[in-house]
Amino acid sequence: MNNIWTIIKKELKKYFTDKRMLISLFLPGILIFCMYTIMGNVISNHVNKEYTEFNISIINEPNEFKTFLNNDKWEVHYNNDLSLEEGKNKLSSKELDLYVVYDEDFYNKMLSYDVSSGLKAPQVEIYYNSANEVSSYIYNIYKTYLNSFESAMFNKFDVNGDENIKYDVANQEDTSIQIISSLVPFLLITFLFTGAMSICSESIAGEKERGTIATLLITPTKRSEIAIGKITSLAITGLVSALISFLGLILSLPKLMGSDTISLSAYNFTSVIAIFGIIVVTVLLFTTILTLVSTYAKSVKEATSYSTPIMIIVMLIGLSNFMTNQSTTNSLLYLIPIYNSIQSLIEVFSLTINPLNYFITMISNIIYIFIGVYVLTRMFNDEKIMFN
Repeated sequence: MNNIWTIIKKELKKYFTDKRMLISLFLPGILIFCMYTIMGNVISNHVNKEYTEFNISIINEPNEFKTFLNNDKWEVHYNNDLSLEEGKNKLSSKELDLYVVYDEDFYNKMLSYDVSSGLKAPQVEIYYNSANEVSSYIYNIYKTYLNSFESAMFNKFDVNGDENIKYDVANQEDTSIQIISSLVPFLLITFLFTGAMSICSESIAGEKERGTIATLLITPTKRSEIAIGKITSLAITGLVSALISFLGLILSLPKLMGSDTISLSAYNFTSVIAIFGIIVVTVLLFTTILTLVSTYAKSVKEATSYSTPIMIIVMLIGLSNFMTNQSTTNSLLYLIPIYNSIQSLIEVFSLTINPLNYFITMISNIIYIFIGVYVLTRMFNDEKIMFN
């Protein structure tokens, strides 16, 4: 028993006195807590988000219903002179948030309507755009008011009662853009990082363990050339892995969302090139970071333990805009590595790309890559790091 206790104390002392081991033990838990806290807050804020300004058109609105939208927190702009076709067009272009049509003399017709007569009840038609968050928000509120009033009046009128009319003006492309821009950037960044991580952790650290790194370093090749060659080859491999995962994601999106209406037809060749540019630069950045980690580590196991917290940080950054298709408008934030890639992807996927923000993302990430190559070259020249 004493021998067992001695071994236990020895092993525990080894684990809890090693700074690197302590980091690998506690940091993932702390980061996971932060990740799920942020994820919960982001989803909660998105679900409970309130809007205060609306553009609405209401045709033949009864005076008795004008109080529905009376709210001190809201600023409602009315344009009640639009035809149905004009209203639908403005809803599609997101210039209008709600278009409501009441039957003429609706209130009197409702009061005199006999539910048991079998005749068609007075109608209220509410047109909206589900691809516009503001439109969906005010639509749900207004429809709730009407449904409550309808119940109080013993169903003496119908709301959107014609099954042959499409009251949601959002088309297939709008719906696809909304889903893709809110979901794909986070997943794509995660795939890019995990694809690079799976090979970079083994690259330099693995050669250290096998003792083959010395053979490479004693060649007349410049250390900077070795660094660039390593990063480029690893980036290409990681890119292939990420693109395969991305392709699988895109092909499975309809099944994932339970719909076959998701379409990529909204994205032209320019959008594809812009996305590919972000992917390439981001993979190079991830590869540079992970190669630095692999070079510093003494073993593959150690490199993996260092890379795991970085992966969680990447996911945390990705979750900062999870479940939303709106990118930040602050151009200075596009100087932040990784975050800028996610924001630029959101812009491209939502078809709201800002050339300045895209340029800042590409140039800043390229600068960070060159800095990483320089640091890696210095590490290759340090025998303490390269030969443990």
